[in-house]
Amino acid sequence: MPKKAIDPATWTFLLYFGIIILLYILSPVIVSALMLGLYLSMIIMVPARLLAKIKFIHRKAAVIISSILIFALLAITVVQIFPIVFDEGKKLFNAITAEGFNLTLPVFFENMKYSDTIHQLVDMLGTRIFNAFSSAGISLLNNLIKVIPDALTASIVFIIAASYLTVLIPVIKTNLWRFFPASTRDKAIGFVEDYYTSLKSFINGQMLIAACVGLIVGVGMKIAGIPYSLFLGFLSFVTNFIPYFGIITAAVPSIFLGLSHYGGWGLLRVAIVLMLGNQIEVWLLSPRIQGDRMELNWFVILLGILLFGGIFGIAGVLFAVPIMVFIRNYWMEYVEEFYKIR
Repeated sequence: MPKKAIDPATWTFLLYFGIIILLYILSPVIVSALMLGLYLSMIIMVPARLLAKIKFIHRKAAVIISSILIFALLAITVVQIFPIVFDEGKKLFNAITAEGFNLTLPVFFENMKYSDTIHQLVDMLGTRIFNAFSSAGISLLNNLIKVIPDALTASIVFIIAASYLTVLIPVIKTNLWRFFPASTRDKAIGFVEDYYTSLKSFINGQMLIAACVGLIVGVGMKIAGIPYSLFLGFLSFVTNFIPYFGIITAAVPSIFLGLSHYGGWGLLRVAIVLMLGNQIEVWLLSPRIQGDRMELNWFVILLGILLFGGIFGIAGVLFAVPIMVFIRNYWMEYVEEFYKIR
């Protein structure tokens, strides 16, 4: 009995995937910016689809309104965060320079038998925190100076890609037939369309996670008495469109605010809120929400994020779940078929 021919799209998908990997190796900054731009363009389409359901709003108008809204949110975030970090950092630096870095003990410690020993331990802890904080600040500044050129290039590519891909995606869908062999074109196009549907589901899930993380950080900072708690929650929401990035971004202004207003105890409050938000996201929100939507085991999602994040950086964290979904779907649709025909 003659063997069935292997679907040529099997190798076509591998070729495209290999080209993306090769381009990333050659130019990681540009490719990462393009991937982030693609991701943002899909975020823009979420409110655009909702707006397009309104009778008097045309699809193109909905895309324009949604783009303006999303870019406005990003602009507000950037414009607000730098003055806060600068002002609070300056205030903290002046306070440390004038008085040193001291952790003030609560009053009930004063009457304890070993209060002097406790004071010495706390003073030593304060000195270590100050030294670590200073070293981290200098290291961060040096690293920022080094990455500024690449960051500017990536930002420009990111903004252009996000704007252009929002318009280009419908064109790509119309011309998708051009990318696959004629013999099995319908099957390949169906595979891509199903995968794109999964991507949209992933984006919707990530927006839900971002909203939950923003709420946790905002309410947590309010309870902890940290100023600008509403903005910190908003910052966590906007930046958490990239998985786990919201907590990291919110940590910078939160640490400055905690230290400048409450000293070491403020730092402790901020750390508790951020750790709580991070752990809820890592162990509860992402595995459950994305796991249910993408039909992946939560532990597989966690391993994938760690693995692809280690290989591809932020872009890897962002696309870890979509990459795993692609690998799973490709295996079921093409690799298993390859074994059958042999």
